[in-house]
Amino acid sequence: MHYNSRLAATIAGYCQNEGINETPVAGLNLYQLHAPPPRQPAMYAPAICIVAQGRKQLYFGDQTRAYDPDNYLINSVSMPLEAEVHDVTDDAPYLGLSLEIESYLVSQLLIEMELQNQNTPPTEDIIVSTAVSERLNDSVIRLLNCLDNPMDTRVLAPALKREIFYEVLRGPFGHVLKNCVANHSGAHRIASVVNFIEENFHQPLDVETIARHAGMSSSTLHDHFKQVTSMSPMQFVKSLRLHQAHSLLLSGNAASETSYQVGYNSPSQFSREFKRFFGESPRQIQAAAG
Repeated sequence: MHYNSRLAATIAGYCQNEGINETPVAGLNLYQLHAPPPRQPAMYAPAICIVAQGRKQLYFGDQTRAYDPDNYLINSVSMPLEAEVHDVTDDAPYLGLSLEIESYLVSQLLIEMELQNQNTPPTEDIIVSTAVSERLNDSVIRLLNCLDNPMDTRVLAPALKREIFYEVLRGPFGHVLKNCVANHSGAHRIASVVNFIEENFHQPLDVETIARHAGMSSSTLHDHFKQVTSMSPMQFVKSLRLHQAHSLLLSGNAASETSYQVGYNSPSQFSREFKRFFGESPRQIQAAAG
């Protein structure tokens, strides 16, 4: 039996609902889909994402990333993107999980591993797919098994999350996880800019304001940002605003209220840009949500 078959059986045992299944472990969510949904917008938080059954394809800018039972995803920044699920049937549903990255735990590990000041080659990777090791797979299964007992969840889960982050840091793309907390790479500099945009996207933002925060000229910021994210800073701002708006509309928010919440001063401009971006108007999204 391929070792991820064990993970698939374990995830299936804890999924009660179709779609997302929250767990008592902070930052750990499980996913189950018996029919592949259409390609759709998503906001990916910094997280470790693992597929036990099925396959997922991500699209952002002009780049794509895929992950499957043999390869997991490391995402080091909040990213507005589109996601598509493949290789799913009613008899073999999509099964996966995400574990949000905890910067404090990663920082502790870097100190204990004596990696915090270690120079690594500069990287522009912010989101990568890499092979699942058996050790990582076993750590994830043991974390899931904590869900059987509330005391295990309280006592053992934090240590097992550390173990998972440790395995990722030891892997060939540990530097991407290190980007979340260490000032060593071009990708980290852009990660801090992404965090600034995420915290302020509902406010008026222009490239000069973002460049001042980054400590770069507008042209340097544009070049570095596009190299890392495949988007210009302002394209990223627009994408983030519209993805957030999509989520708010699905939650039942009114279109006019949503436009102001995500930083638009004109509901009509918001509606035009939303429809151009997603192919559907805000009201159509609301209607589809019921």
